[in-house]
Amino acid sequence: MEAAIRWSPHSTEHDPRFLVIDVAANRLRLCQVNRVERHNRVKYSQLCVRDKLPNYTAFDWSKKDPNVVAIGTASGEAVIVRMDPETAPDDCLRSFPIKHQRKCNSIAFNTNNLLATGLDRVRNDVCLNIYDLNSTGSAINSEPYRKLASSEAISSIKFFPSQPGTLVAGVTRQCIRLYDLRDSSTSGLAQCPTRQVHNIAIDPLDENYFLSAGTTGDPTVSLWDQRFLKQRNTNDSASSEPLLEFRPIVDNSRSATIWSLRYSGTKRGMFGVLANTGEFKVIELAQHSHRLEGPPPAKLGPSARLWASPHYAKMSHIIRYPSYDENYQDEPRVVAYDFMATGSPVTGQCALALYPDKGVHVFKVPEVAPKVNLTALEEIYKDRALIARPSPSHGAMADDLIELQEKTLKDEYQSGAEIKNSLQNRLDKLTIDHPHRSLPLESTTRSSYEMHEELLTLGFPQTKLPLADYLKILQTQKRRCKEGYCLDCRKNKEIVKNDLWLVDAWSFVERMDTLSWGDGMVGNDLDLKYLGVHAIWFNKLEMYDQRLIDPDTKTSEAMFVDAVKKICANKQFPPFSGAGTRYPEQRQLCLALCGWNLSKKDLRERCSVLLMDGQYCKAIVLAVLQGYRDVASDLLKEVTHMPNAGYIALLGAVIACETVNEGQRNMCSWIAETTKDPYLKALLAYFTTGDWRSVVDMPQLALCDRVGAALKYLTDDELTHLLQLLTSETTAYGNIEGLLLTGFTNRAMDLIEHYIAKYGDLQSAVLILSRACPLYIQDHRWALWKDLYLEQFQVWRLFLQRAHYVKEHNLRCVTREGKTVNKPSAPSLAIRCHNCQQNLALRKDAKTSRQYLVPVHERSRTKRPGPQQKPQPPMGEATSPALACPNCNAQMPRCGICLMWLGSPDPSKVGAAQTLKEEDLEARMMVFCMNCTHGFHGHHARDWFARHAMCPVPDCQCMCGPLK
Repeated sequence: MEAAIRWSPHSTEHDPRFLVIDVAANRLRLCQVNRVERHNRVKYSQLCVRDKLPNYTAFDWSKKDPNVVAIGTASGEAVIVRMDPETAPDDCLRSFPIKHQRKCNSIAFNTNNLLATGLDRVRNDVCLNIYDLNSTGSAINSEPYRKLASSEAISSIKFFPSQPGTLVAGVTRQCIRLYDLRDSSTSGLAQCPTRQVHNIAIDPLDENYFLSAGTTGDPTVSLWDQRFLKQRNTNDSASSEPLLEFRPIVDNSRSATIWSLRYSGTKRGMFGVLANTGEFKVIELAQHSHRLEGPPPAKLGPSARLWASPHYAKMSHIIRYPSYDENYQDEPRVVAYDFMATGSPVTGQCALALYPDKGVHVFKVPEVAPKVNLTALEEIYKDRALIARPSPSHGAMADDLIELQEKTLKDEYQSGAEIKNSLQNRLDKLTIDHPHRSLPLESTTRSSYEMHEELLTLGFPQTKLPLADYLKILQTQKRRCKEGYCLDCRKNKEIVKNDLWLVDAWSFVERMDTLSWGDGMVGNDLDLKYLGVHAIWFNKLEMYDQRLIDPDTKTSEAMFVDAVKKICANKQFPPFSGAGTRYPEQRQLCLALCGWNLSKKDLRERCSVLLMDGQYCKAIVLAVLQGYRDVASDLLKEVTHMPNAGYIALLGAVIACETVNEGQRNMCSWIAETTKDPYLKALLAYFTTGDWRSVVDMPQLALCDRVGAALKYLTDDELTHLLQLLTSETTAYGNIEGLLLTGFTNRAMDLIEHYIAKYGDLQSAVLILSRACPLYIQDHRWALWKDLYLEQFQVWRLFLQRAHYVKEHNLRCVTREGKTVNKPSAPSLAIRCHNCQQNLALRKDAKTSRQYLVPVHERSRTKRPGPQQKPQPPMGEATSPALACPNCNAQMPRCGICLMWLGSPDPSKVGAAQTLKEEDLEARMMVFCMNCTHGFHGHHARDWFARHAMCPVPDCQCMCGPLK
């Protein structure tokens, strides 16, 4: 690194200064910002120059004197340089010689004017010297105040600003070590082995955390907590690991080295990284409060540590790309930077950057998009003025979404006469009169996953809906919940009928439930319930206690194969007909999971349902794909006289022909290219090629039918390769169709994680996984997702639906011995204090015991505590109706009718405090309206709403009566 730039820690708004360090020319320049011009170029004036300095490799600015800078020379000496314009250059240097000359790697000031230097290793000499600069003039002692790190190369050092006696040092290729200068010991306060010992940076806004980087060619950055280092247990290897590790933090496709690592100083957890490739990025860290119950499974690998740590990268801003990146723009390269912490003339998070031509620019860190404040009714207000509200609903949520999908299609395909002519046919399939459509979007080029993505995003960004319609979409999960979206597969399919892929997912769950009913998936002491095609074909069983009938059983692949054979025998599947295979039973069971009917009778029933829904091609083609051409011929006879039965004659000719000539092949190829029906396209592709692989490789088909065709017609090796490829692809893309392959296993957790991240459908993810988590899947992500969904119930104020879900989930999470694996959840409904939001229920905790419920007049007589005296609540039982919160002592709400405190006896009776036994039991109840949140005594509310419908609180106008 040939140059650097440092913002002065003593800058003020009226005197913003920075230092340009020219390492190659052995020069220091103190500059002052005059103004920031267009394109963020800094116009500055030079105040002081110090050149002809000794060769130096490290530098730091004094925290006490704004005119003092220290440099560490290549010979190891520490040199004090005064950057005072009024001081002569000859009187501005003072050096601290050392015994053995070697390179100085780092130099640092503390707030008490101590100076530390970190040197290269030399035998029988210390490498960390501390000098005291508090003396003046020639009285400064040239000998070190402290000598540390004997024969250990020090690569980087930093003092903690609020702990001037504590410093952190990086020992080359060994460890990070903490030193306390008040301790006479030279071994250090604590240390942690690591290779990331360079470019140490401490967060000035939270000094518990500091960063360190890797050496040349290793762009790794680690986040450390000094509290963990001090309390580290030598027997605990996990405590010696960093909180976070970015490996690599910049693009390392070409060997990269971190040049600079700096905290912003104006925003907690924000730091910048500059690499020698020219890449400059700013990262914001954050923490979450979710706590895992027990350690995460080791089999999850590195991702387990990411979930276990409360720290995570909230946002990453790439300010400059490397020159070889495709996003690189022809802009000057950044050779050095520093954040403008104090006295910045520019608002916001800014960094000062140095260009190769010595030009200085200001980079503004992109601000996070402002949050939109929504009401509980998804309305947007600004200054009490209504900006937008959701468009009115016209029935169920699925019907409203279908209407929006139609609107999106019309906007997308509104140009072109030919497309206009075909649009009506597609919209016919999108009408509410056809709840079971084949595909809501049809394309000759897009895959099934791409069409699903377009459906969920409503064609964004090519098409855009009005804001009112977007606000309506925000209500999707809440309205589905109100409509009963829970664990009933048949009901769920009707609720989400606008999303055929989600309907298929629930159909798959229903098939698994049917196959598992009555121990249908138990064989040879193994429970194969909720396994997918991938696990069954590869004979892999994720071992958990709940899948072993006998816990002492030792599993093997042969045992798994025998279990599959026994299950197929119990279900009386017909013999497998198709490609030659060594595992016919595995194929039969996988075909059942795909929904392919193994008997002719079941196939006729399914195809009849498809015919009733107007899906003629799909019904006939599925019969052909499953090997029943006679059933397909019978279906052709049924649909001959039905309306809109296009291509029926063509299907009949294709089914009847065993061979085709060149002219027929060309005609079928042309029709396959022009048709938008994926199943007709698949049949024509096989008809022209004679290879089932052409059907399997057709992405427009539903995944279950592609996998079904592969299971029936591909060889074992081809099938193995295909399933591996499809499983990895659907998991990486978060394709909900991939549940067929993963089943409910840890692979499904990875798939669902990507699905939630892409589409935000946490609701469907939790409900789908509720059958197997935590009974068959032990994964820490499930607890987080479920807690978030339960909290969402509270936000929606759907307490009954929450209780219903918890009940249904508990019924399904029961072992074969009848024991539940769910832990009791927190109560869904509680009376909370309007001030601190804590539960008003009396608990056994001493801080919330009954003695805290004290009358107001007794609290007023309590002696006021002194400055060092903590308030002690008086003992005794409450005798006054004025009660308080047991947590914050805030007064209880008042009754909206009698205006007396809730939780008190009826004041209308004489001597009510002494005659509680004679009081109406309903008078002791506190009743709250869930809409306007006003509270009443139970008997007062009963009498009032017997005659009135509106809330008795003036100006409320809430119709509490009809809502009861």
